[in-house]
Amino acid sequence: MQARYAIMKTFLDAGEGLASLEYTKDDFSDLVIKLDPSKIETVGQKAIGEFLNKLHVYKCSADVVGGTKFYNDITSVSPEIRKFRDIVLEKKLARKQLIQANTIISEDDVAIKEYPETEIGMIDSFAERDI
Repeated sequence: MQARYAIMKTFLDAGEGLASLEYTKDDFSDLVIKLDPSKIETVGQKAIGEFLNKLHVYKCSADVVGGTKFYNDITSVSPEIRKFRDIVLEKKLARKQLIQANTIISEDDVAIKEYPETEIGMIDSFAERDI
């Protein structure tokens, strides 16, 4: 969760209209993150590039003090963002699961078997592959 928040915060901090949080209702129930697709390759790529470069330098140089400060700064939740927490948790969706389909070859026929995006579907997909 913190990694996704850090990426969102990087986009919001990039400025130039790359990303914004928009709402019209007082209870924030219509909160939407807007990302300008026309600025992803310019502003967004530069912002994420700088973020990853800093992260890489701290990791490669084993700068625990600098890396910890960077991590704490990028993952700290400001009061402006904290006010959205309740509605974000209320509307949180389950993580998407990629369930691998199986290819079944029998004599001259090839078929593909797909599975539901559930825990049972994941287990069935593995079990039927004889893994």
